[in-house]
Amino acid sequence: MKHLRPIAALAALSLVAVACGGGGDESADSTAPSTTAAPTTTARPTTTSSSSTSTTSTTVPATIRQPLTGEPLESEDEILQRPALVAKIDNNAAAVPNHSGLAVADIVFEEVVEGRTTRFAAVFHSQSSDPIGPIRSGRTQDINLFTSFNYPLFVWSGGNRGVTRLINESQLVNMGPSNVSGYFRGPGRAPHNLYTSTDNIWPQTPEDQPGPPPVQIRYREAGAEFGGEAISGVKARVGSENIEWTWNPEFDKFDRSQRGRDHDDKVFGRIRSTNVIVLGVDYQPSVVDRNSPEAQTIGEGPAYFFSNGEFIEGTWERVFSLFPSEYLGPDGEPVEFGVGNTWIELAPAVPTLDVANPTTDIEIFSAE
Repeated sequence: MKHLRPIAALAALSLVAVACGGGGDESADSTAPSTTAAPTTTARPTTTSSSSTSTTSTTVPATIRQPLTGEPLESEDEILQRPALVAKIDNNAAAVPNHSGLAVADIVFEEVVEGRTTRFAAVFHSQSSDPIGPIRSGRTQDINLFTSFNYPLFVWSGGNRGVTRLINESQLVNMGPSNVSGYFRGPGRAPHNLYTSTDNIWPQTPEDQPGPPPVQIRYREAGAEFGGEAISGVKARVGSENIEWTWNPEFDKFDRSQRGRDHDDKVFGRIRSTNVIVLGVDYQPSVVDRNSPEAQTIGEGPAYFFSNGEFIEGTWERVFSLFPSEYLGPDGEPVEFGVGNTWIELAPAVPTLDVANPTTDIEIFSAE
């Protein structure tokens, strides 16, 4: 392999891209959500012509899509009206063999938690999963992260008193086992053996839940190019986890591995993703537990985008919890991703003397 260049990077993250052709588990009480819907983020561009006497404006219709996968639809009537369901899934070594549902989630976030290990937050909307799990506890970082999903159903095993209070005061709908039915013990040993399913949870949606989530990322139109550098894969270290995504042209997706092994879903098989996003984020101690890291997902930072077997270096920015992050390329323009599922790695950003530009070494390699 030929070394091309070092570039600015992410904290606790070691990334190699190879070029080619292509707190505790206490239960909590729930609070009913308000019926105020989060604002939609889908922009409809306009073209305007003007003269000294009049101005006309023509609206260019935006493609109607399933909100979390970008699947094009014929009409808004086809949008699934159920809410997003966010499930906290264990990544402890004892839980990994029984991972269930990760392969069919629309979006999966990987967060750093205590001990620099990671935990998944899997978002379901377009597909069902039976079962989902193993389910574990939530963290305060989940609140800002998922407020933009329009009162999502929050599936978790519970949390310490402080986390539970903040979840109940937030726009996440507490659907833990202390509030709803449908959880059960399955394969594995406690606490790594708690499960549920989308079919158990969605029917228990509160009547005042306002509906489906808004679009969270921008998607390419059919035939449009991603416009990145061709790669065969990416290796990342997020917290203490060694992660690898390898481009698979047969499926037009990246295959996931972790800890040196293929990462499989016990029910649905090999975990693959159409898009992979690696974000450099600042982690601070949680406001209710100083031993628990809290990803700061409002702000800005470095980002690396992977889609269509290609790579783009850019930035992310987010101004308010009601709105999703904007993902920007090196020209400052929004990046458009492929239609399908997306994994987002929340990697800690390393500070430098230049406070505005956190960094670590990332190396890009070409294949020979």
